[in-house]
Amino acid sequence: MRFLILFLVVKLFGISAIETSKNLQVLNSLDIDTNFIKDPYTQDLYRFYIKRRKQYFLNVLENGYSYIPLIRKEIKKAKIPTNLVFVAMAESYFSSRARSNKKAIGLWQFMPSTARLFHLKIDDYVDERRDPIKSTAAAIKYLSMLKKRMGKWYLAIMSYNCGQARVMEAITRAKLDKYCLTHKCKHNPTIKQYRKAIKNYQYHHAKFQTLYTVYKKVNQLYPHKLNIMDLLRVQPRLHRQYLPKETRRYIRKIVAMSFLLNSAEFVKYQNHYLLNRGNISNLVKVNVPAGTSLQRVARLLGIDYEYLRVHNLHLKYGFTPPTEDSYIYIPYPKLAKFKLTFNHINITKKIVYKVHRGDTLSTIAAKFRIHYHVIKDFNHLTSNFLRVNQKLIIPVRPHIKIPKTIKYKVQKGDNLRYLAHKFHTSLTQIKSANNLSSDMIYQNQILTIPTYVEF
Repeated sequence: MRFLILFLVVKLFGISAIETSKNLQVLNSLDIDTNFIKDPYTQDLYRFYIKRRKQYFLNVLENGYSYIPLIRKEIKKAKIPTNLVFVAMAESYFSSRARSNKKAIGLWQFMPSTARLFHLKIDDYVDERRDPIKSTAAAIKYLSMLKKRMGKWYLAIMSYNCGQARVMEAITRAKLDKYCLTHKCKHNPTIKQYRKAIKNYQYHHAKFQTLYTVYKKVNQLYPHKLNIMDLLRVQPRLHRQYLPKETRRYIRKIVAMSFLLNSAEFVKYQNHYLLNRGNISNLVKVNVPAGTSLQRVARLLGIDYEYLRVHNLHLKYGFTPPTEDSYIYIPYPKLAKFKLTFNHINITKKIVYKVHRGDTLSTIAAKFRIHYHVIKDFNHLTSNFLRVNQKLIIPVRPHIKIPKTIKYKVQKGDNLRYLAHKFHTSLTQIKSANNLSSDMIYQNQILTIPTYVEF
């Protein structure tokens, strides 16, 4: 009878059936209880996608054409659930330009601290959170680490969204509540102590280690496993739910998008085209010298600059770092031409210079031994006016030495002659830079050392 009703609903309203074997496999792959398929919020979200957002998701998949194959390839190589591709879709809709109001950036929306933890480079010239290949490898490592710590893929996904500590706190509170349903907790001093420790952590009066200690103790107190709905349920009149509203919607969104791609209706709509293009990306990574300009590469290879730029968004200014050899991504069909022509080209290097107080176009031009009009033209400046901390792109000749000052803390045994030799400068220049009237220096003194950096 139940299946007859479901069949009639599908026929009457044109809605794809959600309770299919493929969708149950999705839940199993994410360690979610198969009863979750009856979750009304997930069903509503799925039906909304099917009825109202098919074209939108088709456009998203089309925009992610260059990224989807490489993400699927890396996920397959790591032997993790293929549905984790929808974490990137939920985070950024496959856009390397994506940026949140919390300063998360790129395809996988990495925060700076997490990005550096997984060896993504962020500096004045490069932000590898926008590198589709490197950020995907980092995201897979991060998700795999979270899975190892949390035990289930759906917990790893929720931790990716709101943080591991927030999910641990949710599990701890949910388990305490479960335990207290069958035990007298009202006057239990141990339970009171646990709840107080959690509250102190919530109000930033305690560190993560305090929460983690309580988390482990509560797991011993209540060793039974929770299911996903124990964490997603909304508790009436409660100021702080187990999980944030955003995270509750986030996991449902990923599940619903997975269901959508299993839907016969959507597969027919997108004509087996977008997600079945193969596992090989159209992009290939090539090594280039320091200061390589994307505009010049585009001209050499005969491709559109904007196409090249959009696939190298990890380069902040359209050229590679001026102080070290680096890499870019080019279309695979252009690889042979790149190898034939590019290595014979002399590349003018470029650096980013931050304007200091007292700088003028003339003084900056003199420092880099170029005409100030070159700086104006390169940066599209309509006047000679500069502001402090303004960033200018400066083209420089290879192997030019530019004056630079560094701060140095005097160590035991140092003397001015030794420091002049160490930093390839002169005793007179060090004394002048520090207004020293004699050669005497003392341990822990901070000196300004004038030196040079070669580009």
